Amino acid sequence: MKKISILILLSLISCGKNSVRIESGFTKINHEYQDRNKLIELIKPNKEYVYWEYATFTPDSYKSQKEVIRKCGDTLIRNNYTFYPPESGFFTECLPGTCFSYVTYIENDDVHYVTDEVEMKKFIGKIDNLAEAILILHMYDLWFDPKEKKAGSFKKTNNGFELYMMKYKRCPETKESIKVEIDSIGNFKLKSNGIYYKSNNCMMS
Repeated sequence: MKKISILILLSLISCGKNSVRIESGFTKINHEYQDRNKLIELIKPNKEYVYWEYATFTPDSYKSQKEVIRKCGDTLIRNNYTFYPPESGFFTECLPGTCFSYVTYIENDDVHYVTDEVEMKKFIGKIDNLAEAILILHMYDLWFDPKEKKAGSFKKTNNGFELYMMKYKRCPETKESIKVEIDSIGNFKLKSNGIYYKSNNCMMS
């Protein structure tokens, strides 16, 4: 009886996964794109800046920590300015949300900051590559599953990309396939393609 129950459960899980399908013509996203730093290295801003940098910041009552992930431009000119970490940014992480990412750039002899998703989309401007599309979707809590084409694949279109991404919930642990259409300036629309994995577990971090 125990073996029969296990077989029935596995059958139900299998049926649930097979019910989520994708359209033809999509290519699996390379697992290297899971590395956010790789995505950042492939950013092409909307214009040429004298200097810009992408950094992460962790406020701490004892010692605040800033890490510059990428810097581009004239570092000699950058030395003429003082960069202060902003009070907030995007990719708020490090539970309970004490670290974040941001961009600093020099324009018109002044220092400017990119601290939210809307400003970051403007900074990137035209979507030049898959990495930029994935990075923007990451900011809106959409990720990709490197093991599942139904939640980790893409197709280039005349005006951007179509992708199958993943919406992840920790409790109960759920993975949902999301069809995304993102245009060349970062506007996107979403459509659920169904849940392909669900368990009774709660993932804590």
